Amino acid sequence: MSDAVFRFIAGFICITLLLLPAVSSPPSVEDSASEVAMLPPCDVESGVPFVQEDQVTCYWGMSEEILSLPEIIDTLNVEVKISWEKQGTWIGIAEASEAQKCTQQDGYYECEKNSVTLIEVDALSDNSFVWNAESGEYRFVAGGDDTQSLQQFEVNWEYEATLDTSSTLYIITGIVFGIYAALGIGGFKRILKFKTES
Repeated sequence: MSDAVFRFIAGFICITLLLLPAVSSPPSVEDSASEVAMLPPCDVESGVPFVQEDQVTCYWGMSEEILSLPEIIDTLNVEVKISWEKQGTWIGIAEASEAQKCTQQDGYYECEKNSVTLIEVDALSDNSFVWNAESGEYRFVAGGDDTQSLQQFEVNWEYEATLDTSSTLYIITGIVFGIYAALGIGGFKRILKFKTES
């Protein structure tokens, strides 16, 4: 078989490898669930006599349940969509270890406002946001709607993890075949000879 035929086949393989990520649907994994978010009641302390200004302390609520994401997801594109319907509230994400700054209650953690570090929080716009997740252990945090009664509402989450098919393996292999298709075996030999001489 002549070198021209091999170069034609290499060119076809090159085009296929470079176009494959664009035309094929990447493999994906999906999951969804719902959690109950707890919003603690505010504490009200009666004011000093004659001043009559009550001291109000409100809290954030943190979930007991831990959302564990394994290290393998760092090689994927992971998007977690979080949504809820209760107006006047927001949902955030914090590392699970932030619970040590809070007080455990019946079914949730009570956290003083701004005492925990949020790594992601919604923009208070449409009761939903998308979180580009990384591996680790996380908890949901709820805030807003300061009242004197314990409130609970449902938070829905769903994620999709897709393999990035535009990986360097496809591109590098496609480029190698493309060089062969353009230069032939003689061109490869000249490139190798140039590298050994330099």
